[in-house]
Amino acid sequence: MAPSGKRAVGYVAAGAFSAAGVAYALSHKYSRRLRRSAMPDDPDLVAPDDIVHRVLAMRDGGESHLIENGDGPPLLLLHGASLSADVWSYQLRDLALSHRVIALDLRGHGRSTAGVEGVTISAMAGDVAEVLAALDLENVVLAGHSMGGMVCLRVTRRHPDLLGTRIGAIALIATSGGVGLPVPSWNRLAGAVSRVAGAGAGIWRPGRPTMPTGDAGYLASRLGFGRQPRPAEVAATLRMLRATEPQVSTKLVGEVLGFEERAAFGNVEVPVVVAVGTSDRLTPPRFARRLVASFESASLNEYAGAGHMLMYERREEIDDLLDALSARAAAS
Repeated sequence: MAPSGKRAVGYVAAGAFSAAGVAYALSHKYSRRLRRSAMPDDPDLVAPDDIVHRVLAMRDGGESHLIENGDGPPLLLLHGASLSADVWSYQLRDLALSHRVIALDLRGHGRSTAGVEGVTISAMAGDVAEVLAALDLENVVLAGHSMGGMVCLRVTRRHPDLLGTRIGAIALIATSGGVGLPVPSWNRLAGAVSRVAGAGAGIWRPGRPTMPTGDAGYLASRLGFGRQPRPAEVAATLRMLRATEPQVSTKLVGEVLGFEERAAFGNVEVPVVVAVGTSDRLTPPRFARRLVASFESASLNEYAGAGHMLMYERREEIDDLLDALSARAAAS
């Protein structure tokens, strides 16, 4: 490895050790706060009882599971890495009075399984195209959170024929066109991190979660939130993270780190909105601004004090964003 590459690895290692030390120190603070806070079960954090479940066969032998509620103009919602369709439980309730709200378990997550193409963002984009066709959806608002937003970008790049027909508008929520840190040989470094993570997955038995419980698990989930999160929402996030198989979570490390869709998209003929929290530690506002600049016409919504989990932290605002996009799609 070239000296510059060694320095890059050193920076990453030093950052990791520093982060671990900070996490250890902060865990006591947040665990004390958690123990002081009442955490009643919130029924809105569970998908409604009357939702419809569907399982669709994919081209490569996998299966896509989705849940839907309501009737009206369609919304197709994609979750982030190691989460599931349940993360849209608020929207499945709030928007079902006026929309057909569909939340998809991306392959390898929830009840969806991967076929021979494996758990990749490109394969997920192919699944989205198949779901749109299988359900015969038209003028849908395609919304993706975090890695789900990356899937939306890959769909936009590889399936432009869907724009203006099956897809009427796009919402990119707390996401990025690619992390691409300014260090030498970033792609090589990202590949190495992915291989190390993949090798580490071998120590985990199937069904044994990678995410811990207790204080450490709470802190890990808490990092996805901004100021003053609701403990019940942090706990719901942790449950989803723990439910994802380690082999899937570790595979996605390389997928997300190596993701690259920062090239200009040009004139996308459907409305595009990028949403970000000003306190998002995972996909900070600079990623969102760079993403907006890659489109000829895209708007940016910033939410003061919010973190990465905008569908939780800014429930009403995300509801309004999706509803307004649906109206714009219908008008166009």
